[in-house]
Amino acid sequence: MNYVATEGNDPLKKEVLGQKKQEKALREFKSVLRDLVFLLRSASDMQTVYLYWVNRAREQFVLETQSTSLENVIFKDRLSFEEHFLQDYKNNIETLTVEVGEELKASQIKHYYDEVPVKYVTMLPFVNNEETVAITVLESEDHGFTEDQNEVIHSYIDALHNVLNTYMGISDLYEKQDEWIDYESCLGQLDIRCHRAQMIKRLLNIMQEYMHDGGVSFVAQGMDVWCNVMNADEANNAPAIGLAMDKHSVTGEAIRNKRSEFAIHFNNSPKQLSPREHSTDGATLAIPLMMNGRQQGAVLAYDKNALIFKESTKHKLSNLVRVAGLQIMANDPSIDIDQPVFTTVSGAYLPDIWRSTVDAELEERSTRQPAEDSWFGLITLSNLAELRTKMRMEQLEQMQQDLVSTFNPCLYGYNGILGYHSDYLYTFFIQDSNPDAVDKWVSSIRAKFTNSFELRNGMHIKTDIRVGSVQLTNDFEDSYDVLKRAKSALSQVMDAN
Repeated sequence: MNYVATEGNDPLKKEVLGQKKQEKALREFKSVLRDLVFLLRSASDMQTVYLYWVNRAREQFVLETQSTSLENVIFKDRLSFEEHFLQDYKNNIETLTVEVGEELKASQIKHYYDEVPVKYVTMLPFVNNEETVAITVLESEDHGFTEDQNEVIHSYIDALHNVLNTYMGISDLYEKQDEWIDYESCLGQLDIRCHRAQMIKRLLNIMQEYMHDGGVSFVAQGMDVWCNVMNADEANNAPAIGLAMDKHSVTGEAIRNKRSEFAIHFNNSPKQLSPREHSTDGATLAIPLMMNGRQQGAVLAYDKNALIFKESTKHKLSNLVRVAGLQIMANDPSIDIDQPVFTTVSGAYLPDIWRSTVDAELEERSTRQPAEDSWFGLITLSNLAELRTKMRMEQLEQMQQDLVSTFNPCLYGYNGILGYHSDYLYTFFIQDSNPDAVDKWVSSIRAKFTNSFELRNGMHIKTDIRVGSVQLTNDFEDSYDVLKRAKSALSQVMDAN
């Protein structure tokens, strides 16, 4: 598992070497082009030969190289289309010779000063994918091309084609090499000792770098459901925190089949996570987080551009998730992977999960206004002391599991998660466009405690709930500040009762 940066696998050193090789290949490519143009001028007995690339995106002719036996010549590196006589010939795909003074005015040939000494101009287009991408121009005082020189033209065009293809192949090779060097660096970032929730956040942010117009999210089991509990810091169009998974979604397929599932969304189908998400477009890759054969979560990578999910990219993303799972187990050998590792035994999400989520929400609000409001608070029972004296330990543990399941915001149509703060005291984070979401959620829960509340073991308890909450705004510094004010709100409620 340990990643050791030796001389043979140091990503930084490999990246520098790769850049140097690319620079060397470019220098050699340009050198060959200079030699080709010089040889073409010599073989064709021309006074001036030069090569311009046709940059259609910027509407410019870009000088690559030139060779001349004349002295009154000055070339400009870049010229807009309208500034060069090649403007009228940039779409030619056949060799063409024109006579100066007849088809071409001498005033249009601007790279000579004092006078234009040439009489004939021949243009050799270089065509790629049925488009002229470069033009080689030959200029002579006393003749154009003759039939005897056709072989020279064909040899030059073939050589130019071969050199360009070779260079493109080398560039593509180095680009792919750099791609895997970057990936190796990403793997190295996972080789760190930290809490499992911090590892997941790190994983999401690393994978986010592969998304152009999308994001990465983490779905975990808790509160008797699977739901989204964390998004990458820079995620775009991320599903709401607490959005529960539907078994027919891409995520549901991945968890059911225990393998990565990829889907392109047509007309918002299939859904990433749930029919309740606002919109689903582009494509999604759902990757189960496995630990010794047990599913502990799923990572969603989604983007509006489905073309970014090349097979190599899918492989990298899936492998990053796998390595993160292995690193979590290596960091905590005592972890019980037969149980959900991102919740307590009651099913409430670990404190590091909800703290990360709250901090991310506050960070997002400092840069842009989210589409939905968010609330954070604490919920507990009204008569804990009485219940703890009347119930056995195993009954209290069962009660905590039942309470977390009952408090689950998903059951009442709201996006939210419950977190563990202390025994019988849970945090909640709710996201919704309804400004009365928390009040309605609390009312729905309270209705369940109007009469005695039945636990799954058949036992009935008489109790009520106490809730204190705050709405997240830019006034909060971090999750600790939010928790402090939520505690204050709960204390006021407890004192009032």
